[in-house]
Amino acid sequence: MKYRFPVLALFYLLSSARVLLGQAAPAPNPTPVAERSHVERFSSPRMRDERAETEATKKLAANPNDTEALRTRAYARMGLQRYPEALEDLRRALAVEPNNATVKANYGYVLWKLGRRAEAVTQEREAVKLDEKNFTAQYQLGRFLMFSGGEQNLREAATHLRRALEIDPRQTEIRFDLLAVYRTLGDTAQAIAQLNLLQDSRPTDPRVVYVDALLASDRGDLNAAITGFRQALRQDPTLYGAKQDLGLALIKLKKWGEAEDVFADLAREQSDSVEIAYFNALSLFNTGRSADAEREARRALRLDAGAAAAHALLGIILAARGGHDAEASDALTQAVALDASSFDARFYLGRVQYAMQDYANAVKSLRAAVSLDQRNAEARFFLGTALESAGDSEAALTEYQELTRIDPNSAMGQVGLGALLVKQGKIDDAISALKRAISLNAHSFEAHWALGRALILAERFSDAIEPLKVAVTLIPDRADAHYQLGLALKRAGRTEEAAREFAEVERINREFRTRTAPRQ
Repeated sequence: MKYRFPVLALFYLLSSARVLLGQAAPAPNPTPVAERSHVERFSSPRMRDERAETEATKKLAANPNDTEALRTRAYARMGLQRYPEALEDLRRALAVEPNNATVKANYGYVLWKLGRRAEAVTQEREAVKLDEKNFTAQYQLGRFLMFSGGEQNLREAATHLRRALEIDPRQTEIRFDLLAVYRTLGDTAQAIAQLNLLQDSRPTDPRVVYVDALLASDRGDLNAAITGFRQALRQDPTLYGAKQDLGLALIKLKKWGEAEDVFADLAREQSDSVEIAYFNALSLFNTGRSADAEREARRALRLDAGAAAAHALLGIILAARGGHDAEASDALTQAVALDASSFDARFYLGRVQYAMQDYANAVKSLRAAVSLDQRNAEARFFLGTALESAGDSEAALTEYQELTRIDPNSAMGQVGLGALLVKQGKIDDAISALKRAISLNAHSFEAHWALGRALILAERFSDAIEPLKVAVTLIPDRADAHYQLGLALKRAGRTEEAAREFAEVERINREFRTRTAPRQ
């Protein structure tokens, strides 16, 4: 069973500005930089910050209201990542100079670093009111609104970032921010305009190649995007965002082997990333390395037990292995509890519940999946199948009718049509529809199984044997398929082969009873 990739997760990862832009940049120090001594030039940034803090502290001992010393010490403490102390210095400076826009802007920056985001935005707004031409205030307000998300915030962010560029056109780095904002807003024309300006001003910057590739992915040209991501990585192997987006583009093209190579590297480089662990597990699973995929999915859950997608993937892996339906059901149930809007979790939970012969709950899960994606033919087909097994033939008939309306020319649509025609007693028409389904998808268990059943109903027992043999080859642990094959063989006079199929039915059912028996 191939895992359906969650589209929203892919959109989030391909569209984010997380790696291009990183954290909000600290405000520039407005104080003119004095010529440094030989010792200072060869000091580490930490040593310089410690020295600046010490010197400023001495000045403040003589004059506690020395605003220049307070600002200097605050900037030094910011460099040392001692944000609570930096905040206190800036608060004291503002008490003396309440109308200093740059100090207020940097006060907002420290609030942001401390996680007090709403207060940070308020301080930046106040700084802009104090001095509309203050670069620091305009820039940081734009950044903070960009990271806050939401269409209104993003549109306002673009306004402030453009204003910051007008104030200081040399700061071309801001164009990366603007491009990210326009991409998120879906304003392709403005994003391309920023890209063109970046290509002119920074022709050798690998990030320019990277964002060009991101725009290619936006317009659906994944091959061009992959080429661009690879080129950016050749220029700068530390662009982890480009590597991650390369892997995701390969996943979208179902180039699972190449995607796994990319995510295996990323998993070594970013071993604490639950996202990377998840996509590595997904790639491993789709390359047939089920045991490795399970280990990686479990590692993702050790990193974050609340990762709904990782719970869902683990459940799918366990279900595909066979013999682990109870644990698969637990994992998928947890995924649904964490994210009730996950189509994948609900759909695969319904399929596992069906395999466990828990038809009532399978119907509930599959109904929920259909409500989340009403045009999904596969989900609607399995809902009809579960309703049939639960004894609600009329409701099953309704689902099959809707399935043929939604997608009559797909393999699943033809299977649904075949099931509907069987119920209407139009067996010959059903057989034609099911043969067409197989021509559309030769690996569909449901199509082969349903065709075999229809041929049995038509008393064409010898003809039923071949599609039913294919069905049990595709899913060997389906007792109902082995039973139908046994019936066809018996009625065709092949009693020894029929006996083997009935024995297989008994073995599967015995193992099922053992797996699902209450633990003592």
